[in-house]
Amino acid sequence: MAKLRIVDGPLSGTEFVLRNEVSVAGRHVDCAIPIPDPKVSRNHAEFIPDAEGQFSIIDLGSSNGTYVNGIQLPASVPRQLCGGDEIRIGHNTFRYFAGDARIPDLDIPGYDLEDILAEGGMGSIFRARNRETGQEAAIKILHPGYAKHEEFVGRFIQEARAAGRLAHPNIIKVYNVGKTTNGRYYFTMELVRGSTLTQKIPLLDAKEISRMFLDIADALDYAHKRGIIHRDIKPDNILIGQDGDPKLTDLGIAVLDQQDVAQTGPRVLGTPHYMSPEQASGKSIAATTDIYSLGATFFHAFAGQPLFDAADPQQIMIKHVREKPRRLRDVAAQVPVEIAAVVDRCLEKNPEKRYADAGRLRAALATAMRKSYPGLLAAGPAEEGKGRLVMLAAAGLALLIGLVVCWGLFGELALS
Repeated sequence: MAKLRIVDGPLSGTEFVLRNEVSVAGRHVDCAIPIPDPKVSRNHAEFIPDAEGQFSIIDLGSSNGTYVNGIQLPASVPRQLCGGDEIRIGHNTFRYFAGDARIPDLDIPGYDLEDILAEGGMGSIFRARNRETGQEAAIKILHPGYAKHEEFVGRFIQEARAAGRLAHPNIIKVYNVGKTTNGRYYFTMELVRGSTLTQKIPLLDAKEISRMFLDIADALDYAHKRGIIHRDIKPDNILIGQDGDPKLTDLGIAVLDQQDVAQTGPRVLGTPHYMSPEQASGKSIAATTDIYSLGATFFHAFAGQPLFDAADPQQIMIKHVREKPRRLRDVAAQVPVEIAAVVDRCLEKNPEKRYADAGRLRAALATAMRKSYPGLLAAGPAEEGKGRLVMLAAAGLALLIGLVVCWGLFGELALS
């Protein structure tokens, strides 16, 4: 059964069981979740169950707001809760426990599973706690139905191996990979408290999105230089922490080195809304495939809608292959011209017309951001070089003037 536990504040340690009915949290004594706090409204927020026993939260127009993972909720707009979410109401912070029966009874060395965070095509991700240190971590466990299939096990281990090779501030850190005594494969990784880019899109402006675009382009450049092609870049695979920094995750179908590309063959792997034309066609892929997917991801972020859409995933893939993409400013006029041009180039059908690598994409985007948002970024190498030349020229001129003055002064003294 789902429950709430106050983990910080005057009522720390208090727990509330969420039953299969609407529960109101507020200062009023009749509330199912009473919170005697002057910063809490009489009827502050509502917890609403769904058919599967999971809950959403709605702020009821409170005076001081309701915050989930550090983000204030718009009034009267439901927000689906996930296990481990932190909810701040007044001076108290609650942690939501999904109480999900899907949490397996597994012996993972050093960790206890506490809540399910997400489920994907290959496995489920759980919030866990280290028994010795108390530190939280995320643990991804391969679905049991796949454990007997070599291909799926190989891809699962490949994800851990790929991510474990990377150490970048905008890429999720993977700690270790293992196998339980009953044959379930898992790996542990850092836990990011926050939300996905998908969830944040309605709350971000063009400047914030541009900064995240730059950070992920930098992460992608780092991965590509180490022989790793992600192949499944999308808003759901970009996590936004409470500090606002984005992190690239889920390397589940990443390709390691050209040898692996040859072994993998022309299979269609990825997510239709963000898939490159060559990927949708089952052709061989390269780093430029990720550049297209990154462009499609941030087209969605800037425009609030995907590049192509259709009821049938197959039709979406066909559109990526055949249809001319819309220009970003045709649907998002608020995006600066220079930044929109970078996105548009990422979405060229012909890989050779895209940026040759993520490093060049990042450089082009940084230049566009300096023009669009002066002062947002420090000067790049070219600008720094120009600055040094100007400073050297000024110093040289000052030295020359000083020499002339000194020569004139001493020349007059010598003649007199």
